[in-house]
Amino acid sequence: MPHTHTPSTRTAPRVSYTCDPSPSEQALAELALAMSGLGSLAPKALSDMASWERSNHPSVVGRGKILDALSQITPPISLSVTQITLEGKAATVTGRLTREGQGLFLFCQILRFTTPERTEIAQIISVEQKER
Repeated sequence: MPHTHTPSTRTAPRVSYTCDPSPSEQALAELALAMSGLGSLAPKALSDMASWERSNHPSVVGRGKILDALSQITPPISLSVTQITLEGKAATVTGRLTREGQGLFLFCQILRFTTPERTEIAQIISVEQKER
């Protein structure tokens, strides 16, 4: 049975974009936001041997293991995207998010794809840092 990450049925998080994303930037931002626990990530979006490195967690390798790890993430209460950068086989999405009971965090999601068409993720680097 295929894995699909689905957020809990709590109140939907507030999402805003302080930048003005193009449709292709918006689509890539949605992939990146899934890595913060917001939205869903289709299994076909990941290569078989994709890797995920994230702050304060062990690295995960393999589509199934990444999807299982995603199912453990609690979605943020709110999230604001401040910048989306696309270059070749990479995309970076940065901003701020609020996690219930934990406060405000800066985040950066770096996605590296298998091809310049950016249809399959090979590597994800996720950084969240508590804002002081």
